[in-house]
Amino acid sequence: MKQSSEFLKDAIEMLGEENDSKAAARLKIAKSTLSLYLSGTRIMDDFACVMVAEALGIDAMKVIAAAQMEREKNQERREVWENLRKKIGALGLAGWVAGAALLLHPDLARADGIHGVVTQHFDKIAIYIMSNDDDTPDGGKNCLLVQVCAA
Repeated sequence: MKQSSEFLKDAIEMLGEENDSKAAARLKIAKSTLSLYLSGTRIMDDFACVMVAEALGIDAMKVIAAAQMEREKNQERREVWENLRKKIGALGLAGWVAGAALLLHPDLARADGIHGVVTQHFDKIAIYIMSNDDDTPDGGKNCLLVQVCAA
């Protein structure tokens, strides 16, 4: 799983700033603090996580959960953050898949006029995303169901 400092490095690259001072200013954090985050001496606080997520265009909870997981000393609590990260990832994937299903479903996407693109009509599209990680507290039985139904 990606560490919070990796999200930070990606954000700095995405911003395209030529030096850390300008990147820090864009992220609204002190340059010295940015240096501590990049070196791994400190773990980003929630504000920095939100600013990094905004720069990357991703859900802030992805970065916050990564930082909290790194910060947590208690293994049981760390696993809670790890499981949250897995669920956030699954929800993101489900959103992309559901969006693609909406685009491809002719009734939902209003694409009836496009011939040859969609050859089959569906009454319902169901997408199951399941964990196969037996190390999860529920033995890998996490399941997320996304259903897209025709109007």
